[in-house]
Amino acid sequence: MQDRDPEMKIKLTGWKAVVAILVLLGLLGWRYAESRRTLGTEAADVVRHWLVAEYTRNNLATWTPEERSFDNKEEAAQKAQELLAASRVTILSIQARGSGDDVVVRVEVQVDGKTPPDGRSVRYFRMSHSALIGWQMRYDAGPWAWYLKLL
Repeated sequence: MQDRDPEMKIKLTGWKAVVAILVLLGLLGWRYAESRRTLGTEAADVVRHWLVAEYTRNNLATWTPEERSFDNKEEAAQKAQELLAASRVTILSIQARGSGDDVVVRVEVQVDGKTPPDGRSVRYFRMSHSALIGWQMRYDAGPWAWYLKLL
């Protein structure tokens, strides 16, 4: 048997080196472009449902026990209108960085045509995507997660 050299050296010169560099740059460029994209309607629906649940839950948490009894029909109608307004979430833009199990999503949102009740019109989330399950919301993230997500 022959002794094999444990160090394998590859030498690319001339046109082979140029082709290898172009292929590498092409792959890196494609990966970069794929990791920074606008998400489709499926991901936007997941984000929208998350936000509707959050704003509705926060609205309900502010109700006093007297308001929950709905003895006053006018108050009940007003509270119902507030709940309906909290469910009118409009996503103005949605962008993503990353792929697969670790996607950071930046969302610009309005509620009932106005700034959301919490005052945050730009939100950040960690999401994941699976071919079997689709888009899943993982948790809220901060702007630092968006800016630090490179690939």
